[in-house]
Amino acid sequence: MKSAVGPDCPSVGARHSTRARYIRHALVTLTLAAGLVLFTFWFPSVVQLDPVAILSKHHHPSPGGDYGPTLDAYRLFQALPDPQKLRDRLQQYASSVHQAGVNRTDAEWTRSQWLDFGLPEVDIVTYEPLLNYPLEQRLAIVEPASLQFEADLNEAIIDEDDTSHLQREIPPVFHGHSASGDVTAELVYANYGTRGDFAQLARRGVAVKGRIVLVRYGRIARGVKVMLAEAAGAAGVLIYSDPADDGYARGPVYPDGPFRPAGSVERGSVLFMNQYPGDPLTPGEAATGDVKRLPIGSARNLPTIPSLPISYGNALPLLRALAGHGHNVSDWAGGWSGALPVTYATGPSTARIQLVNRVRNQVTPIWNVVARIKGWQEPDRVVIAGSHRDSWVFGAADPGSGTTTLFETARALGVLLRAGWRPRRTIILASWDAEEYGLTGSTEWVEDHRDWLRDKAVAYLNLDVAVYGPHFIAGASPSLVPLIYNVTRGVTVAGTNQTVYDEWVDRPEGHYVDGTPYVTPLGSGSDYTPFLQHAGIASVDFSFAGPRGLYHSAYDSFHNMAKHVDPDFRYHQAATRVLGGLLLRLADLPVVPLNLTHYATALRRHVAELELAIRRKMCPGEDNLMNPLECQRDPTVATGADAATGPGHRSVLDLGRLYKAVDHLTERTTDLHHDLDKLTAKAGAFCDRGSHKQRKKCRAQRATLNARLYHFECQFLRSEGIPSRPWFKHTVYAPGIYTGYSALTLPILRESVEEEQWDRFLTEMDAMVHLLHRAADFVKGKD
Repeated sequence: MKSAVGPDCPSVGARHSTRARYIRHALVTLTLAAGLVLFTFWFPSVVQLDPVAILSKHHHPSPGGDYGPTLDAYRLFQALPDPQKLRDRLQQYASSVHQAGVNRTDAEWTRSQWLDFGLPEVDIVTYEPLLNYPLEQRLAIVEPASLQFEADLNEAIIDEDDTSHLQREIPPVFHGHSASGDVTAELVYANYGTRGDFAQLARRGVAVKGRIVLVRYGRIARGVKVMLAEAAGAAGVLIYSDPADDGYARGPVYPDGPFRPAGSVERGSVLFMNQYPGDPLTPGEAATGDVKRLPIGSARNLPTIPSLPISYGNALPLLRALAGHGHNVSDWAGGWSGALPVTYATGPSTARIQLVNRVRNQVTPIWNVVARIKGWQEPDRVVIAGSHRDSWVFGAADPGSGTTTLFETARALGVLLRAGWRPRRTIILASWDAEEYGLTGSTEWVEDHRDWLRDKAVAYLNLDVAVYGPHFIAGASPSLVPLIYNVTRGVTVAGTNQTVYDEWVDRPEGHYVDGTPYVTPLGSGSDYTPFLQHAGIASVDFSFAGPRGLYHSAYDSFHNMAKHVDPDFRYHQAATRVLGGLLLRLADLPVVPLNLTHYATALRRHVAELELAIRRKMCPGEDNLMNPLECQRDPTVATGADAATGPGHRSVLDLGRLYKAVDHLTERTTDLHHDLDKLTAKAGAFCDRGSHKQRKKCRAQRATLNARLYHFECQFLRSEGIPSRPWFKHTVYAPGIYTGYSALTLPILRESVEEEQWDRFLTEMDAMVHLLHRAADFVKGKD
């Protein structure tokens, strides 16, 4: 077996220069003090000619303690996000379409704006991936004549929504990376199109092969729906939004409310991102001009059958054509009936449906915009924040809210720079292109800089749909969770007396045993994926959440945002403050705020989840699955001369070695944080106590311990990747192969359990135990 740890993970022996840093610290402190004085003259409306106002106007408790100029910059940043500027910028963004790969001027405008804000280095980085664009789409019931129907496949004008009037600018509805095809066949209804749904159809004798499948959005990624339909032999796929999920059954529809009206269509990509994201033709390599490309037919993440997204208004005649054919699903487990006024049935229909999807596949340029603020003391360490810029239509929430938040963050950083501040570590801001097609811009950039990122990156902060409601949610690497709690405790939403954390923790749903709010593991679906899953960089993604009824439609507009979602832009302001708080803490604090003990605790929880998954396989229908006496099956696997057990048999229910390895890692991470606490208690966080020799020694020790913090995530990479999808390297977190978005923890082990491959499970468990011990050795400082 190959090494469990990726070959490009830095070793514990890496050295980090601390030469002359104490001189730079003193100079920056003086520069910041002088800059704050000048700031009062440049921005009197903020501070009213009083430097103290910079610190006191938003005097929040600092998660990291009082670190002099670091704290000053943190407090100053919190005072800067401006709801009116956020509103104006989003209105400007959402006034036009931002489809990927067709408008370099968007990138040039972004670069120009960031330079005007005062960011010192801003570049446009070009890649050339495969994208597709619509040529012809049609959906019709062609026979019998009594049921003939032609779908309109567009979104109607809504009088009060100005941008909905721009019909010539709105692209035709289609799926990104969908296959071209013209098929006429009977129709079958497959609920959400999950693996279980297709299995249920097979058990009931409903044949999918050669037929067009109608499925509804939800539960799993749209690309996985197409993948599973293709595997079942379908000739084509139609995906619609049922009002039970995001339409009138949930609340008032647009324009009276934020839910989906009958004519609204959810666009999106059907790339098989559970196989790999990014350019289909260059997996693992950046899509530069001279790279060797696969033939389109060899790309493992492209569908081969056509698909279309449709509205529930257009789905209703199709469901009526199915009524009375096949099985009535009203009493089927799993919620097969939606909210449309029809009896939902499986079919196959006697009516014949024509699905036409003609697209142009094209290798075309895309343009990322990347800004760099060089760190003054650790310039070779980078903290990255990014949001994608492309949208399917106007994209006020997705990605306009994220793009606007990133822009306001860039503006605030420019103010800090003019006031004399410099980050301790280098900050990179990125505006990604072509995310909607399959995380393409970010994936190509990560593949282009993979080794450098594994060595230099501290963390990646992602924004996508930053605001679509009032409720804060987050997904993150476990090491970043305590930092998220601390930062959100220091951000108050304007017009309320609650911090973001207070509102979050007061909600009844989603808490850990200790009462803290639940932070989801990261699977896939946005630009954090290549950073975490491929490069092994601790990542976070957060939003202010609410109804997503207009997601990926022409009605995700500024009008909807201003009327229903965030009328006074207080949540955009709060999102900017949260992003800035995370960014400045990671970039400025002398000790990197990553908590490895929290990660080890999460690992123990994931092993318990694995054990429960095994028992569910072994003991279907049992109530007390964690009681070994309740289990009726306990398969043992014959072993050879196993190093741990010797010849004989091993039970797949015995996870003792896995638990012990996690406990060993927990001890090592606890020791590391204890060492950091002792160091800062003795010499101060800035290593500014004691003699010159003692301060120098402190800085060297701190650099070594910091390196273990930000290289920890990388220790869970496996060079050969996950079996059957080697692009994904992370052994703790990956998107579920049959879900596409949600995270599957300990994915290699969980997939072995799901497929009941018990020999493979035991082999992979041994590999995971070895990897955990290696991670513990890394934390301890052993090569």
